[in-house]
Amino acid sequence: MVLKRTVFLWIFLIGLIGALGGLVVLYRLFWLPAPPVPLIEQVPIEQLPAFEDIKDKKGLQKSISASLEYLEGHKDEKQIPWDNESITIGTLKKTLRAFSGLLDQNFPQEDLQREIRRLFIVYRITGGEKGKRSAGPLLVTGYFQPELPASLKADEEFVYPLYETPQDLIRITLNDFDSSLPRKTLWGRISGQSLIPYYTRADIDNGRKLKCAGVLAWLRSPVDGLMLHIQGSGVLRFQDESRRYIHYASSNGHPYYSIGQWLIDEELLYKDQADWPGIRAWAQKNPEEFRKAFDANPRYIFFKWEKEGPIGALGEVLTPMRSVALDHKIYPPGALCFLQVPMPVSLSIQKGIEFFQGFVCNQDTGSAIKGPHRLDLYCGEDDEAGYIAGRLKATGSLYLLLLRDAVQEICLSQP
Repeated sequence: MVLKRTVFLWIFLIGLIGALGGLVVLYRLFWLPAPPVPLIEQVPIEQLPAFEDIKDKKGLQKSISASLEYLEGHKDEKQIPWDNESITIGTLKKTLRAFSGLLDQNFPQEDLQREIRRLFIVYRITGGEKGKRSAGPLLVTGYFQPELPASLKADEEFVYPLYETPQDLIRITLNDFDSSLPRKTLWGRISGQSLIPYYTRADIDNGRKLKCAGVLAWLRSPVDGLMLHIQGSGVLRFQDESRRYIHYASSNGHPYYSIGQWLIDEELLYKDQADWPGIRAWAQKNPEEFRKAFDANPRYIFFKWEKEGPIGALGEVLTPMRSVALDHKIYPPGALCFLQVPMPVSLSIQKGIEFFQGFVCNQDTGSAIKGPHRLDLYCGEDDEAGYIAGRLKATGSLYLLLLRDAVQEICLSQP
């Protein structure tokens, strides 16, 4: 009898162990979080693009100098995001200095190609799928610095206000209260003893809720206001022909929602009409309906004066066709990149598409620029820039460069 019980017990234990083993396998398959998929991968030498850049080198050197100016304010050993890992500020500095020195030597195109391949390791965006080795799709859009007529006083012509940051707008960084919390910033206002979300665009535009914010200037219409809110900065031209730079200062903390997408969803515009020129034309013909579209985006921007502009997220002046906005949680600020994308062009004789390729620097960010597959190209401030920015929405390719010697130094220093 004792032997039977012992055998039964062993059979039970073996079965229990097997069941637990099966549960562990199931957990690993279905519940255990999968390891993060690399979004940035090194490009094999045979797949490197032709680094042809016909734009002016002066603008590129200016953009590189702006990145270095920002990076010089940080210690070399500081770690910053690089895909699912990190790199040091020092690596970025060495990369930019080496590339700047390469440009100074004025190599012929063939020699420049050879030196880039010799001195730098090139990375690209992946498709974001496990095992996928091809370059991932990158949606490229454009923005520019508009020049808008304005007034310092409201009248029958100038009716739309541009507010400075309200005094009752509260900013909270969660990580400051608990290091285990994400580095996320919340914006709100105090109501009694609670922090609640700040007023939405509809609250501010329709209800005139802002009592703790001064008005910097007045624009002619909400359409002009929308342009400035989307672009983030601009030049205001006053009646005496004086001009002042105005720039993003803060937001109400609400998420951004595309007005163009709202117009498409409401079947008021077709998808190919929902670029900025199409939205502006529709708004001018349908001012009352435009109010509904305007309110569909709850995010609201507050501004400040600047001596120059436009100023990017690094605190440096942006360079046309050389500065881009990327998600800084994934891409290192100031990083040197190479961009390829079909580009709309507007000439005095014809309009069409050309293929843009050139070196750019990661110097800005934006509420709609989230994730690895979004990029916004700063196009400038003239009419041509506005035309390109308003119509640029295409799939492109992005490559990132790091100095080979700097990367190898890091690898050798790691245990």
